[in-house]
Amino acid sequence: QVEIKPEMIGHYLGEFSITYKPVKHGRPGIGATHSSRFIP
Repeated sequence: QVEIKPEMIGHYLGEFSITYKPVKHGRPGIGATHSSRFIP
């Protein structure tokens, strides 16, 4: 099993927000379809 640690989640969310915001801002169409995949 893989251990999920708070620092790992913070690192993932940090990378996600860095890649997510520019895509949504720069290309709204692609950003919408791309982000919808990662929303549970």
